[in-house]
Amino acid sequence: MVTKSATLVMNEMMQHAAEQGRPVINLGFGESGLPVLPVLRGILSDDSARNAYPAVEGSAAVRTALSSYFTRRGIPADPGHCLMAPGSKALLFALMQALKGDIVLPRPSWVTYAAQSTMLDKRIIWVDAPESAGGVPDPALLPAALENARRRGLNPTTLLLTSPDNPSGTVAGRSVIEALLRIAREQKLFIISDEIYRDLAYDHIHFTSPAELAPERTFVTTGLSKSMALGGWRIGAARFPQNDLGDRIMREVIGTASEIWSGMPIFLEPVAEYCFSEPADVLKRVAASRLLHQRVSTEMHRIMVEAGASCRAPSGAFYIYPTFQGSSFARSLDVTDDTSLSRVLFEHFGIAVLPGSAFGDLPERMGLRVVTSMIYGDSDEERLDTLYSSDPLESDSVRNGLERVRDVFLGVPSKG
Repeated sequence: MVTKSATLVMNEMMQHAAEQGRPVINLGFGESGLPVLPVLRGILSDDSARNAYPAVEGSAAVRTALSSYFTRRGIPADPGHCLMAPGSKALLFALMQALKGDIVLPRPSWVTYAAQSTMLDKRIIWVDAPESAGGVPDPALLPAALENARRRGLNPTTLLLTSPDNPSGTVAGRSVIEALLRIAREQKLFIISDEIYRDLAYDHIHFTSPAELAPERTFVTTGLSKSMALGGWRIGAARFPQNDLGDRIMREVIGTASEIWSGMPIFLEPVAEYCFSEPADVLKRVAASRLLHQRVSTEMHRIMVEAGASCRAPSGAFYIYPTFQGSSFARSLDVTDDTSLSRVLFEHFGIAVLPGSAFGDLPERMGLRVVTSMIYGDSDEERLDTLYSSDPLESDSVRNGLERVRDVFLGVPSKG
């Protein structure tokens, strides 16, 4: 049985707490925490009367903009191998359905990957991420994991990678990607590269996509929910290899789309076309968002490390992933697993985080997925002030949120 996504449950818990007037710091739900770019509201309004069924794969105009977006990033693409959908989740599901066999996931990884794999009766080969970054299996561990899986009768065919990563907020370096691609070619593995956070990599200039180095076997998914803060608008996109493999899988994904979601909402196609064309105002907004996420995530990381957590330094998006196994902080709360730790933080201290086990991690590691983007302000005006502040750490909302976190994690808490 597949249960409701832990991230959506967390969002509903936060909404319920707000309705009750309970003061809770939301570090649990992965939204970008920023307002919609005003020009996009205008485009949406202008096209809101459109109500015809869309082309399943998306209009030629939006797919041309999307292919150019990929090409500017060094990824071979053309409109005929690009596809739009109502969110990238739908595309990930359809891709995993089309790519037969079992799947390799990094431990930990975004909750949806394992859930969708289970829905598709795929068996999961978990491989710990390397020390350098999350979102990818450790290349040093992967060959043995594949060999062991095959001995047990599994059929691993696909690696699912994400960078920047959710839950760790880190970016896999080029050498790690190259090592994984060597293994993928040797063992004839497909690659799904979830790049929904790509434009929020702090060093986005030197970001390496698997599709740059292995375009013949890499499927890329992306969207506008994170970089453009359009989570509720549900705009997803994918790039397919320009070969027989890509053609075959794309036909199957389009077939699935035609029977389940038909197409992305037609009135959102001009919004997607505008964003993927990357005019100056879009680039300015993404750059400002990236810098804000970096400043706040870096400060949150400093607090967690000071509290005794083991935590990779963030290098993209708006997450950090501290683990508290063996820490005095965990001992002071009398907890031994991540679910208990997250429950105590929520019930006794008003801090909402998700446990690492929701992302496939081992409970005893006491990992927490900490979202850093939901303390930017309560109104759009406050969030914009924070976004364009010369020192966002001094904005009232961010400062108050960080002080609350600091008080809990550094204040030798007790549950009494």
